[in-house]
Amino acid sequence: MTAIEFKTNIVSLNPQLKLYALRLTANQEDAMDLCQDTLLKAITYSANFTHSNLKAWTFTIMKNIFINAYRRKLKQREWILHETKNQNAIANSRGDNPISLHTYNEIVEEFNKLHTSMREPFKMYLDGFKYREIAEHLDLPIGTIKSRIFQARKFLMSNLREFAQH
Repeated sequence: MTAIEFKTNIVSLNPQLKLYALRLTANQEDAMDLCQDTLLKAITYSANFTHSNLKAWTFTIMKNIFINAYRRKLKQREWILHETKNQNAIANSRGDNPISLHTYNEIVEEFNKLHTSMREPFKMYLDGFKYREIAEHLDLPIGTIKSRIFQARKFLMSNLREFAQH
């Protein structure tokens, strides 16, 4: 098949290609783009055409272009969704979120209302110290430390009750 015959036969398939593209995309503009991409690829790779059925070869090109574009869009959506989740998680962890920043400020405010005798052992407990270590550092009996930490928890839970519901 000569180049002129090939191009003439490809152009004669255009109406059928448009219908097939419309069935695949269900959108007139996307169908026209798909049809153009198919014709361009078929003409570009005309030297690779060794089949006897030009119509089947061209329709296969169209189907493959459509499938590849569909898969690319799915990967983009997954990536965007993944990145959005990551960005939200980072923003929430840093306190960039106005709600979390407001929440943090309220918690700090309530924490600062604690009497010093409860605030210091409770802060050390939150920092990961054991009861025994806190008792040794503050030179107090371990029972007193446990009691003050319990009282601090009780105070914060009652004053920050609305946060416990979320």
